[in-house]
Amino acid sequence: MSKLQRMGGQDCTYYIKKRCTRTKSPEETEAVRCNLLEARRQVGARTLDRLDRLKRLADPEDREVARRHVIQKNLDQITRLNCDIYVPQTGRGPLCVHQHLIYCLLLMPPCEGRCDHFLLRREHRANKGSCS
Repeated sequence: MSKLQRMGGQDCTYYIKKRCTRTKSPEETEAVRCNLLEARRQVGARTLDRLDRLKRLADPEDREVARRHVIQKNLDQITRLNCDIYVPQTGRGPLCVHQHLIYCLLLMPPCEGRCDHFLLRREHRANKGSCS
C-alpha cells in the first residue's frame, strides 16, 4: 500500500510562496507583521509630528533650518533600521522578497496542503473562449 500524501495548497487563495497567509486572530496578525515596515512607519509618524509642530515657529528661516534638521534626523533613523532576514526585491524599490502586504511570509506558518480553510483561488483567464 502506498503512503497517503496531502494535496498541495497551490490552488488556495491564502497560499503564497509555500506559506499560509490566512491569520485567524488579531494576536496572530500582529505576530506576523513585518518588523521593518512597522519600525519605518513609527519613524515616519514621529517625523510628521515634528514637522507639524514646526509650523508654530514664527521666523521662516528658523522653520527651514529646523525642517532640514528633522528630515536629516529621519533619514539617519531610517538608514539605521535593519532586518536580519531582509532580501531586497530587484527593481521594485525598498521591498523585501519575504514581504506580503504588511506581513513577513517567513513568520507565517508553512502551508501543509489542503486544510479546513482552503479557499479555491479564482483565476481570470483572458484566453477563455465563450460558449456558443
